[in-house]
Amino acid sequence: MSEHWRLSLSDGLRRMEEGALSAAEWVRSLLSRIDACEEQVKAWVQVDGEGALEAAKAVDDARNAGEELGPLAGAPFAAKDIFGVRGLKLEAGTEIFKGRTASEDAECVARLRRAGAIALGKAVTTPFAQGDPSIARNPWNVERSPGGSSSGSAAAVGAGMAPAAFGSQTTGSTLRPAAYCGVPGLKPTYGRIPRTGVIEVSWNFDHLGIIARTVEDIARILEVAAGPDGADHSAVQSPPPAANQTPRKPVKIAYLKHLLALASEEVVEWTERAVARVKSRGIEVEEVELPLSMDEINAAHFIARCVDSAACHQDIYDAHKDELPPYVRRSMTIGYMAPAVHYVKALRVRASFIRKMDALMERYDLFVLPSFDAGPPPWAESTGGPAFLQPLTFSGQPAITLPLGRGEMDLPLGIQFGAMRCGEEKLLAMARWFEDEMGWRAEFPEF
Repeated sequence: MSEHWRLSLSDGLRRMEEGALSAAEWVRSLLSRIDACEEQVKAWVQVDGEGALEAAKAVDDARNAGEELGPLAGAPFAAKDIFGVRGLKLEAGTEIFKGRTASEDAECVARLRRAGAIALGKAVTTPFAQGDPSIARNPWNVERSPGGSSSGSAAAVGAGMAPAAFGSQTTGSTLRPAAYCGVPGLKPTYGRIPRTGVIEVSWNFDHLGIIARTVEDIARILEVAAGPDGADHSAVQSPPPAANQTPRKPVKIAYLKHLLALASEEVVEWTERAVARVKSRGIEVEEVELPLSMDEINAAHFIARCVDSAACHQDIYDAHKDELPPYVRRSMTIGYMAPAVHYVKALRVRASFIRKMDALMERYDLFVLPSFDAGPPPWAESTGGPAFLQPLTFSGQPAITLPLGRGEMDLPLGIQFGAMRCGEEKLLAMARWFEDEMGWRAEFPEF
C-alpha cells in the first residue's frame, strides 16, 4: 500500500490538481494507516470508510469530467465527536448518548463538505469535552495522554491517520492535545468558526479549533470554515481570513516569561532555547507580564465555565447525575451552586481583561509562551494542565502551537504564539515563517 497517508492536506490537494493522486487513493492509504495504528492509539469513535470512499470517487469523477471543484476537493478530515456529521455517531464521549447519531452536519463541517472535503469519521473526545480522560492514547507513547478534550483529533493527526481534524477549546482542549501529539493546532478568535451543530460546554469560552500537519493546512481549512452564521450569536461577523498568506517575519514579540514559574524544568529549557533562536534571527523579544494574575484568570474562568456547563446541560444533570464522570459532575455541581453575583463578577473580570490585552497587543506582533506546563501524564490519570492555555482562551484571542521537537521519553514539546483578536492572517503568516525558518514541523511516529 502506498504512503500517501504521509501527505499534508495542502500537499495532497496539490498532487490531485496535478493529476498525480486521486482522492480515492488518498483515502485508501489513510484507511490502511488507521488499520495499522488504531488498535494502539484508539483515536476513533467511528471510521466511515465506505462513505469516505464514495465521496472520494465522486470527487475523482467530477475532476475527470472537468467540473469546477471546491478549494478542498478530495481533502480528508476528521471531526471531534461533539461535531455533528450527518448519519454518523454523536455520542460526546459518554455512555449517556450511546447510539446517538447526528441528523445534520455542524455548520463548519457542512462548509468543508461543500468545499469538497471528505469526512473520514468521528474522533474520540473526553466525556462532554471536559476534563475526564478518554480512551485515546498519545501516538508517540501509548502509555501517555494525547491531551484533552480533543484527544482523538490530535492523536489521529499526530499518528498520520488523518491530515486534519476539527477540535474545540474551552480551556486548553485544542492546543494542548496538538502540542502533546507533536502537530500544529490553532485556536482561532472566539466566534471565528461558528458553533452551530456542535455540543456546547460554555457559551463564553467554547472555541472551535483546527489540528493539522502544517500551518498552511490550518489556513486552508480556516478560510472555508470561518465566517458569519446567523444561527450562532457569537460568530464573528467579519469575512474569514485568506489562506494564501506569504510567510512573514515578526518584528517584535512579547515574551510571557514570568509564567515559566509554572512550568517543568524540561519545558523551561526548551522554551528558553526556542526564544533564544527567535532572538538570534533579529526579532525583538521583550519580556512582559499579563495584566491580570493567573490566580484571578483561573478563578474567573473556572466560575464562568462551570455555570455555563451547568446551564447547557441541566436536563442531563437532572436525569443522569450519578452516571456522569467525576470531572463533569463536579464542574456542573459547582456551576449550580455558584451565586449569580459571582458569575457576573467573573464575566466583568473577563471583559476588563480583554480590553487590557487588546491594548497590550497594539505594541507587539505576537505573544510567545509554552504550549503546556509539563509533558503528557499517564493516559488514565489526566489530560494535562491548563496553565498556559487559559489566558488566551479567557481573552478570546487566537493562538497557535507549533512542534519544537521531542524531549524526555521521545515525547513532543510545543511553543505557543498568540495574536490580536481577529488577527489570524498575521498569526498564520508568522507561524509559517517560524515553520520554514526554524524547522518547527510535525514528524511521524513509527507503528
